[in-house]
Amino acid sequence: MGLFDGFLGQKIQLTPRSALVAGLLYVSGADGHLDENEIGDVLRVVPDRATLETALKYCKQNNVQTFCQQAATMLSPQQKMCLMLNAIDLAMGDGNLDGAEQQLLMQFAHYFQIPEQSLHPHVQTFMIKNNLSVFGG
Repeated sequence: MGLFDGFLGQKIQLTPRSALVAGLLYVSGADGHLDENEIGDVLRVVPDRATLETALKYCKQNNVQTFCQQAATMLSPQQKMCLMLNAIDLAMGDGNLDGAEQQLLMQFAHYFQIPEQSLHPHVQTFMIKNNLSVFGG
């Protein structure tokens, strides 16, 4: 235990549900900030304020690499894929996937051992889903 660890509060234990929310928070905050709209997007996936608060505390206490390591060992293959697809959809929801988001998603895929070719058809679907320009301006 470090000298100032007591200021962090109680160590948060990751559960599958809080892992989903934490993963979405890491993706939402990949650009360096997390605003209320992004919090709202996360709550649309898991509409549970208590889990959101737990996940926010977890994210403050742990870097994304620690999250990836812990989530990779505790989540089932189906949970990993569900988290991954929700994270991709969240990141692509604004029609733009910036470099930090893409890098983080690839990090998730690596730790979760999800091959890129498995994600390719889903990414294509999200690209079509989020391309609202086909309806004009």
